[in-house]
Amino acid sequence: MRNLLILLLLSGSLATAQTATKRYVGGFTTFTIPFDDDSLTFAVVAREGELTKRKPIFLFRQGSLPIPLFTINPKNNRPSLTELPLVCYDHEADYNFIMIAKPGVPLVQNDAYLDTLFTTRHRPKPEQYTRQYFEHNYLDHYVRQVNAVLDFVSKQPWADPRRIVMAGGSEGYQVAIKAAHSNPRVTHLIAFSGGLQGRHQSIMHIERSKQYTGEYTPEEAQQSIEGLQQQWAEVCRDSLNTSAVAGDPNRTQYSFSHGNNLSYLLSLNIPIWIGYGTADVGAVSNDILPIEFARRGKANLTLRAYPAHDHTFYKLTYGPNGKVTNKTYNGDAVTRDYFEWLKRH
Repeated sequence: MRNLLILLLLSGSLATAQTATKRYVGGFTTFTIPFDDDSLTFAVVAREGELTKRKPIFLFRQGSLPIPLFTINPKNNRPSLTELPLVCYDHEADYNFIMIAKPGVPLVQNDAYLDTLFTTRHRPKPEQYTRQYFEHNYLDHYVRQVNAVLDFVSKQPWADPRRIVMAGGSEGYQVAIKAAHSNPRVTHLIAFSGGLQGRHQSIMHIERSKQYTGEYTPEEAQQSIEGLQQQWAEVCRDSLNTSAVAGDPNRTQYSFSHGNNLSYLLSLNIPIWIGYGTADVGAVSNDILPIEFARRGKANLTLRAYPAHDHTFYKLTYGPNGKVTNKTYNGDAVTRDYFEWLKRH
C-alpha cells in the first residue's frame, strides 16, 4: 500500500521536465519548473553564480495563509524569504536551503502586504485569497509540489541527494510528515508546531481547554465542541468544495484533518525531530509519540517539548491569576536545537 501511495504522489514529479526558468531575486536563485498543467516556483538561498558547490538539501515548508515567498524590507528595499528561520542562514555552508511558493500568491510583496493579510484573515481580500490559491491549498497538492522539486533538484550538480532534510512548521508540519512518508529521497524529518491528530481535531482540543482556563464554562465549551462536530459533518458532506467567503474552504480543512500523522511517522526509519510548545494546546497531542514509538521498539524519534511556549515559540510568563503577562520570542533557540540535532544524525 505504501509503495502505491509513493507512486501516486510521485506521479506529478515524474512528469516534470528537467528544464527550468531561472531568475534571481535579491540574494536568492529562483527556479520555475513545469508542474501539473501549470508550473511552480521555488527559491534557493544562493546569489547569482553561487550555485556551484554540491551541498545537501534542506527543504522548508511554511505555515498556512497565502503568504508570499519573498517580502521587501522597506528600510533597505531588499527581499527576504518570508518564513525561513533566520538561523538557517548561519548554515549556508552546510546546506542548500529551499522554499516553495504558494499557488496563486504573488512571488514578491512589500511588508505591508502581511499586515493587511493578518488583519483581514476572516474578511479575505479577493486579491490575496485568489481562486487559484483556494483550489490548490490542500495537503496532497503541497506534497506533490515537494516531490516535483526534489525530483528536479536531486538531478542538479549543486545538490547532494544523499542527505535531504524535510522540515516544516504549523501547516508545514503536516506537509513535511506526509512528504517524508511518501518520498524515499528524504533522509531526515523535522516537524514542529502541528497537531498529531489533524487541524480540526486540534481546534477541538483548544476549545475544550478553555473550560479549564476559565474562558468558557463547561457548558459553553461543550456547546462549542458540538458546533465543531456539526461543522465537520458539513465539511465531510462536501469535502472537495474550494469555495469560501472567510477562512479555509472545505477541501483545505478536510485534507489537513486526516488523522494519519501517527501512522506516517511510525512508517519511517529515518531520523525524526518533532518540536512543540506546551502552551500550544493544539500541538500537545505529540505527547504520545514516545509511547507509540517505544511500543514498536523504534528509536528514531527525538521529541522536544518547550514548556510555556506558544505556537510560534514565544516563551510565555504568567501572573498569579494565570493570565499571560509577558512573552519573549525563543524561536531562534528552537531552530538551533534542531540544527544541533542534525549534526548528530
